[in-house]
Amino acid sequence: MPRSSKKKQKKAEDFKKVKLKVGKKKAPAANATDTSFTARAIVVGVQSISADKSAQLTNSHNHTLKELLAQMRHYSAPTRKDSVVGLGDFAALHPAALRAELGAVISATVRLVVDNEPGVRRQLLRLYGTVLPTLEPRELAPFVPLAVIFTCSAMTHILDDIRADAVKFLDLLADAAPATVAQFAPRVLPSFFSLLETSTAAADGARTEANARTALLSQGRRLAILRSCHKFLCVFTRPLVPSSDALAFMAPPPAPPVACTEQLFFPDTTAPFAALNLFGEADAGSSPDADAATDTAGAVRAQSTAALDRLFPFLQATWIESAAIFAGGNISADDSLQLCSLTLQTLQVLWRAVYANAVPPHETRLIGFLRQCSTFFPFGKDYSGDTAVEDALLALNTRVCELAALVQLGTEVDSNVDALASSDVNFSSEAKPSSDVGLVRVFKRATRFMLQTLGHKQTRLVRHEQFGELLAVAWQLARGGGRSDAEQLLTAVMYYAGVCPLASPSKTLAIRFLTCIIDAQWTRVPEPGALDVGSTQLAALTSAWVLQLPKLLWQLRDCNLEASLAAAAALRLVCQRTRLLDTAAANTLHASLAPLFGVDVPGKGRVHGPFRLYPPALQQAVLEAVACCPRSPRLTRAVRASIADCHAQVRVLAHEIIA
Repeated sequence: MPRSSKKKQKKAEDFKKVKLKVGKKKAPAANATDTSFTARAIVVGVQSISADKSAQLTNSHNHTLKELLAQMRHYSAPTRKDSVVGLGDFAALHPAALRAELGAVISATVRLVVDNEPGVRRQLLRLYGTVLPTLEPRELAPFVPLAVIFTCSAMTHILDDIRADAVKFLDLLADAAPATVAQFAPRVLPSFFSLLETSTAAADGARTEANARTALLSQGRRLAILRSCHKFLCVFTRPLVPSSDALAFMAPPPAPPVACTEQLFFPDTTAPFAALNLFGEADAGSSPDADAATDTAGAVRAQSTAALDRLFPFLQATWIESAAIFAGGNISADDSLQLCSLTLQTLQVLWRAVYANAVPPHETRLIGFLRQCSTFFPFGKDYSGDTAVEDALLALNTRVCELAALVQLGTEVDSNVDALASSDVNFSSEAKPSSDVGLVRVFKRATRFMLQTLGHKQTRLVRHEQFGELLAVAWQLARGGGRSDAEQLLTAVMYYAGVCPLASPSKTLAIRFLTCIIDAQWTRVPEPGALDVGSTQLAALTSAWVLQLPKLLWQLRDCNLEASLAAAAALRLVCQRTRLLDTAAANTLHASLAPLFGVDVPGKGRVHGPFRLYPPALQQAVLEAVACCPRSPRLTRAVRASIADCHAQVRVLAHEIIA
């Protein structure tokens, strides 16, 4: 009995029920936490949206710039996204304040380039696309290094979508501050290489040739990366472009420096006496201008050569995959056509930077690529339909013609070009054509395409930008081909100059191009293989074109001032510095120039020509051309009768001509 009572007592202690009594407080639980505290004062934060910020600059949601920049580092992605949107609102309301705090804004926002949230990066792209075009390059230049660092980090990120957005940020930077971004090519170009290629390492650890990973990139992704790469290469190679003039390729070569006393006392280069080794220089034979490491053009050309080595396998593989669109007759403006265009555009930028005037024979990659392009060249020969597709096909064919001309200029052909191309060669399986014969055949096809595009067989007029590129290629083909090719190309350009509209800028460009050819043949030493205007047939063609210039001045009147000035300059050059016009041609020119000033009509008296309607600058240019012509009483009377109402300076020049 006593034992059982002890067990019941212990069991009752484990499950003891606490009885609640009226008026007594409930006992606290065994696991209760004491939250009581003591403090001298309690400060409750005020929400920023309800604060009085009338003395500060805020956006439409009453947020200051400091608050918006602080939220850029918030852990929540929606908060970061809202801060970028708010910053765009602030920039629209207070652009001057944003410029004043541009350093803090760039430092805070550029870190979001590598943000893991796509919505944040999308809003940042919109913000940069709105703000960066409004800034001057000098304002943005101090902060470009930081932006390039984060952009390159994003281009090599592990996530594909961040890498895809990184090239868009780089495009915005290249448009806003091109010269400053180009200085970081040693950092940016390897990032592009990592996007477009994979490298394999040999057993000894040396890097072998890059393998194009076209299978790992979709056409849309490759298109976006190639477009960005082409834009950056254009910005980077800009120091190698002589000028923005469409006829810069016809400019005479720079004259050698003239030895004079002033150059010894006022040198234009640093360390002009380094070659004399007066103070024990390390290398007496080198100068800073000759060193490629310090010379801008040399450094750009060296890095362009490295870029061509790294990018060519990918570009070639992309071309082989995308050029299948030309095998069938169904050509449309899809990703394959755009990839072909971007591939040739990128290669064109590189071969112009590396090989300016000619592709040497040892450059087997470009020569082999030209052979691959010749399979379908000319692209879309019988295509007619979409204007955008026609423009893309014309650009493709023009670039292939340029590459063929550069290869021909750099290739030493033993026999005559015309004889070699027209020779009967047995192309059997046992006897394959030599490399020279194959290249000349491609060159002939390129010349034939240019004649069909510009000559009597042309079916439509090209745009002004396309015409400038065609003229550059025609000049290179004329320099690399035989005399018959040069004569046909010059005839085609003259024909196109006659059929293009009077008010078109192509009219001005054609007149200037033909004038430069005459200038190159008569006023400076002709280049080897260039057009020989002194030959009988070309001289006759050029004289006939010159005799049509007075009629052109009559037709132009005042609808195209640039073309009229170019025609007057051509007349002055021919009459002053050349012997293209004989006595009969000079008399014909006088008879054509006189109606510009006026004619005497029986029964009506004096009828003035369009000379009196010309602007003073054009009147002076025409009179200067007339002053260089041989004397003609009829022309003198016409000038005297039409200068009464002209500008004072024009009247003085006219009286000098008459005297």
